[in-house]
Amino acid sequence: MILAKADSENAPVGSRRFGVESCAQFGAELIHDACCGRARIRHMGLRGRAALARAVEERLRRLPGVLFVRSSALTGSTLVEFQQPLTSARLMQALEAAVAEEPAWVVGDGASLAPENAAHAEAIDALATRLETDISRGLATEDAAERLQKCGRNELRRAEPRSAAIIFAEQLTSLPIVLLGASAVVSLATGGVADAVMIAAVVLINAGIAAATERQADRTISGLASDELSDAAVIRNGARLRVDARDLAPGDLLLIERGAFVPADARLIASDDLTVNESPLTGEAQPAPKDAKIVLSPDTGVPDRRNMVFRGTAVTGGSGAAIITAIGAQTEIGRVQQLLGALQRPQTPIQRELGDVERELVIVNGAICACVFALGLLRGHGLIPTLRSAISLAVAAIPEGLPAVATTTLALGVQDMRKRKVLVRKIDAVETLGAIETIGLDKTGTLTENRMAAVRVHVDNGAFELLEGRLLRDGVDADAATVAIARRLFEAATLCSDAAVAPAAKGWEIDGTPTETALVEAGVAMGVDPIDLRRSAPMATCVARGEGRKRMSTLHIAIGGARVLCVKGDPVEVLARCATRSTADGAAPLDGPARTAILKANERMAGDALRVLGVAIGEAGGDPRDERDLVWLGLAGMANPIRASVGPALKQLHRAGVRTVMITGDQSATAFAIARRLDLNHGGELRVLEAGQMAKMQPEMLEALARQPQVFARVSPVDKLNIVKALQGHGHIVAMTGDGVNDGPALRAADVGIAMGGEGADVARQVADIVLATDDMDGVVEAIRLGRATYANIRKVLRYLISTNASETIAMLGAALVGGEPLTPMQLLWLNLATDALPAIALGLEPPEPDVLDRPPHDPKAAILAASDFRRILREGSVMGVGALIGYFSLGGGAGGARASTVTFHGLTCGQLLHSLSCRSELRGLSSEVGRPPNSTLYGAVGATLLLQAGVQLFPLARRLLGLSPLGAGDLLRIGAIALGSSLANDIIGRIADREDAPPRGNGESHVA
Repeated sequence: MILAKADSENAPVGSRRFGVESCAQFGAELIHDACCGRARIRHMGLRGRAALARAVEERLRRLPGVLFVRSSALTGSTLVEFQQPLTSARLMQALEAAVAEEPAWVVGDGASLAPENAAHAEAIDALATRLETDISRGLATEDAAERLQKCGRNELRRAEPRSAAIIFAEQLTSLPIVLLGASAVVSLATGGVADAVMIAAVVLINAGIAAATERQADRTISGLASDELSDAAVIRNGARLRVDARDLAPGDLLLIERGAFVPADARLIASDDLTVNESPLTGEAQPAPKDAKIVLSPDTGVPDRRNMVFRGTAVTGGSGAAIITAIGAQTEIGRVQQLLGALQRPQTPIQRELGDVERELVIVNGAICACVFALGLLRGHGLIPTLRSAISLAVAAIPEGLPAVATTTLALGVQDMRKRKVLVRKIDAVETLGAIETIGLDKTGTLTENRMAAVRVHVDNGAFELLEGRLLRDGVDADAATVAIARRLFEAATLCSDAAVAPAAKGWEIDGTPTETALVEAGVAMGVDPIDLRRSAPMATCVARGEGRKRMSTLHIAIGGARVLCVKGDPVEVLARCATRSTADGAAPLDGPARTAILKANERMAGDALRVLGVAIGEAGGDPRDERDLVWLGLAGMANPIRASVGPALKQLHRAGVRTVMITGDQSATAFAIARRLDLNHGGELRVLEAGQMAKMQPEMLEALARQPQVFARVSPVDKLNIVKALQGHGHIVAMTGDGVNDGPALRAADVGIAMGGEGADVARQVADIVLATDDMDGVVEAIRLGRATYANIRKVLRYLISTNASETIAMLGAALVGGEPLTPMQLLWLNLATDALPAIALGLEPPEPDVLDRPPHDPKAAILAASDFRRILREGSVMGVGALIGYFSLGGGAGGARASTVTFHGLTCGQLLHSLSCRSELRGLSSEVGRPPNSTLYGAVGATLLLQAGVQLFPLARRLLGLSPLGAGDLLRIGAIALGSSLANDIIGRIADREDAPPRGNGESHVA
């Protein structure tokens, strides 16, 4: 939005200082005030001005009678809730006055600092003039502070957390709760005051428990959606500074660095091979190239604005500088966030699926309750008593808390993972972790330590292991002449190096690339003093590695004036420029056999997963590019030490049915050697596919071949992305690990991106779904283990809730068929209240089963409860229901009166609580408790429920309310027999059924190709 000059003489009230488009657009307009005490007013002067919207909110809140106010800079509307004597007309006047009090930010010729979304169409000089920014010096500190005060901080408005009252109210809006409320009304209308009170208690207590746990889940999820910004590099007052990204102002000169996140929208003024991952904004994970020189048309869409960078995107390559054009809510991602209602808690796939299950159960149980009601009437029972029984059965049978339990279980799983240093950034990832079938492993930083060490040298036609400064062959030290050649090799490598060296408390502090650091460290271990060496032969000129040049050359002027040329790099390139070689007997000709031996040694070392460099020296003139007639010193082989945790972790992943593939930028020989050492293919034949081969393939061909190789070598960030997509093309759930900027696109595209958090780049951590606190592969295994356990716990909770509700339905329906009523309406309501909530939540905290990683992943396309699961649940509920009926009719059924009903009531309650212990295992019943790790939370929940049950039997008032009779010793034995008998019967029947049927979902055949 471009602001014209303010015309204070002609502008009407409300727009006088804005000078925007037309004056009529800036008057307050009443949109809605049909509801008493609630008005929505639009003022176009608020559009695109977040700071002004916040200021207006503050001013309106000071008015007497204002209860709530919210202004939107996106729509220009303000919502106000108020009480008399305040009126809508008075609010409109106050709003216009509040807007008029806030001056627009007008600079230069009247152009606004507010973003106008057309900076991509302006020349750099014109933009700098409009924003009054000095391209060479940036803003003055005072100017930046003033603009920050006017425009507000560079922050996105976070969604207000839901209050406890709102969460509680939401628990009362689901279909089962509405039906229960209707049941209470019917009970009250038919004279059942006690029933109505009990139903209300069931509803309110369940809603209270669900609200408390969901509020905690909300806090957990809100923590995952935080707007994270770090420091940003800017130029102010002509100096480079690092400032809090929230303190950036329009017009600031922003420096863009590889691996950083862009903190605001900005127009590029310089770029050097700059690429940016804009997937948070455009959905395209492939890095977008940027070019500061181009000027685009005003109607160019965001994905095509190659001269702009946007907040929340990640710099994957190159560098640049830019002028900030928009901050906070005015950025493109801020606008999208407002339009889409970002940062609000999403409904997870499991919640949606459980909502469907809940509705189906409501329909089925509703039909059963109708049958019970019809049977009661046919047998001549009174209308009102029969209706009350049917209503109570509906209350007991309807599972009113399935989605809430799922949310709670997921949130508890996230918290448990955090305790184990597995940080979940996206709660949906907990569901997906249990279904991972293929995991792509980045080599450096994941499989190997993120450092290099020189471990082998080849000098004087011999290969030697390097151990703490000693040269060893078959455990025997090399002779002094050979050691001298190796020492000279590392002296040349230390001179031909960009690594900075400084004395430290213990040894040396070396700051360089991993390769150069490893070479200097090896020289130090052999007695080389790097500082004295460099003083004796300071570097004169240097020619670095580059495109088409795989070596580095440095020219040194030694004391006495001698010129020494040091060269290190690709062994083939360095060897081609050598005429002689250093031996124990002095310089020797570098003939054909000697060259062949060196090249074969290079291949052997590369085949052993070493990074190999050749080193040579020579005399030189004034040009370090004059690399002729050099003296070959030898080969230095460096390795990324394989992490100690990798081997056992890979074996565990293979046992869990997870396919492992390596995706690395290293050469194929190195990658193959490491994969062979790690047994990456689990004893099978290893296949390697190089990026050069992939480049010639169509996506369909790559997708077809992706199932075969276990190693993808020489890959770029784009290649990694394409490989992940190809693996997903088979319908597999794919995880990707990584720790660098180049892993960002693949981490984003994977079903679960896992960032190794120890020493990884910020980009990797920001785009990943799971962040491990360490770089050990144990963390990957732990994440999958906990993800599977959380998914299994949701299934256990469902099994318990549905089967226990089914047991009550079976008991009531079976008795109705023969003319009995084993449980009174109040007893049914108590069963629902006492046995559902606490054991279900405790099952959500069940620790992982010992064999959870000895099973294949579950099928991601299957429902959380398959048909076989429902058959099992119905069978278990039927056994408990039949056990209760046996106890009821053993005392004469309806003729047994209150005593029969009391024994049935307590027997079914205790049976359900024992069943909660059986539900701890997906494969076994109550007998699984023997030798199993304890779940103290579940034991506490069962114990607390039993105490409640004993309390209602012991207290006369509660006993009368529930229609219970006193119990004798024989009755206690019957209660125990009902509870224990149904549990043991379920255990035995389950074992028999498991031999005949396929195991439950998640324990079947592997879906891994």
